[in-house]
Amino acid sequence: MKQLINKRFNETIYSEVLENGLTVYIAHKPNFRQSVCVFSTPFGAINLHQKINGEEIKWNAGLAHFLEHKLFEKQDMDVLSMFTNLGANANAYTSYQETNYYFSTTLPIEEPLNLLLDFVQSIDLTPQSVDKEKRIIIEELKMYQEIPNFQMVMKSFEALYHKHALKYDIAGSVESVTAITKEELEKAYFANYHPSQMVLSIATSLDPMEVLDLVKKNQRTKTFDPVMVVEQLILEEPITVQSSDEHLIMNVNRQKNAITYKQHNYKETPLENYRLSLITRLILDMNFSSLEDDFQSYLDQGLINDSFSSSAEYGVDYGFIQFSSEGESMEVFEEFINEKVRNLIINPDSLVLLKKRYLGQNISDLGDFESVAIDNAKAHQLETNLFELIEMIESIEIDDLIDSIQHFDFSNKSKVIITNK
Repeated sequence: MKQLINKRFNETIYSEVLENGLTVYIAHKPNFRQSVCVFSTPFGAINLHQKINGEEIKWNAGLAHFLEHKLFEKQDMDVLSMFTNLGANANAYTSYQETNYYFSTTLPIEEPLNLLLDFVQSIDLTPQSVDKEKRIIIEELKMYQEIPNFQMVMKSFEALYHKHALKYDIAGSVESVTAITKEELEKAYFANYHPSQMVLSIATSLDPMEVLDLVKKNQRTKTFDPVMVVEQLILEEPITVQSSDEHLIMNVNRQKNAITYKQHNYKETPLENYRLSLITRLILDMNFSSLEDDFQSYLDQGLINDSFSSSAEYGVDYGFIQFSSEGESMEVFEEFINEKVRNLIINPDSLVLLKKRYLGQNISDLGDFESVAIDNAKAHQLETNLFELIEMIESIEIDDLIDSIQHFDFSNKSKVIITNK
């Protein structure tokens, strides 16, 4: 078993790739009592176009989320109740990039660990159970359609993209969920849940070798079909937005406004895009937070209010910068944002402060078992390690910010307004 020791943080991460290809990370926390285990696959909501063993496939939107639901449901047992009976709290979530299954406990780890591995590494479907789950997910979709902030984000993505899977809700739509079949679920599962495609990330106070032996013992009892060759296909997305203006009527006390700019300066690898996202957020924090000298005056003038937020994210085939706030006039908000993005400021003193702030938060997260386990899995998918991910902020310099600003595109944007009439 390999050891990755970081003397600066006084942390050690152990890792090993098992015979079946499963990658295991164990962050050893000897002075704590808790254990958190995360079992992760890089099959998320945006992975709708894949080539599997040479065959091009387009999945129905929401398929990864549907799979997450179905793996928890076995015909002869209630998985969540079983975790509870073992003194463990379990859950799962699907993001755009991955699906994570996890549990936490302060009790012995062997039984919940076996349960986690066993239920994720088996699929038990019938047409009847699939139809039942469709009704549950459709009700979940209807519930989220009543949440204004959620709808503002989703409508922004829908307006931004012509083809990219970000335009779809992580859970899909009523139409796409209705179209999902037992055969589609099984095909996606066997293509994307092979041990060699997954990572098991554990943060624990227990002896790493003993924990690894438990994982190996579990995996030796199982056989798996040969791994499939899976390639993520990228659709050619137009530079322009799909829709420049959207207006939703919902039950809100104040008008909500969102402006999202479509970006095309993304990089070739996930790690490069992670760094670009970090750089862009630093620029936004410099210009749209209390670090900016005039920020309080923007609040006082009513150009924005306390709900104001800015965000940015890049992937290998997408990028966006988004601003949102509440106010009576989209025109006033748009004029304010347009003026600001045309005159972005880079402040060296603010960069020093922000780098310390970001690094401090990342170091603080090392004390949170769930964060450590999830971030280890994320680092693996980015083809790096947790410590390099934490310390990446220190490699960012003024020139990186200046260069990024030169490649921003503020000419293609979508606007979303939510009012109560």
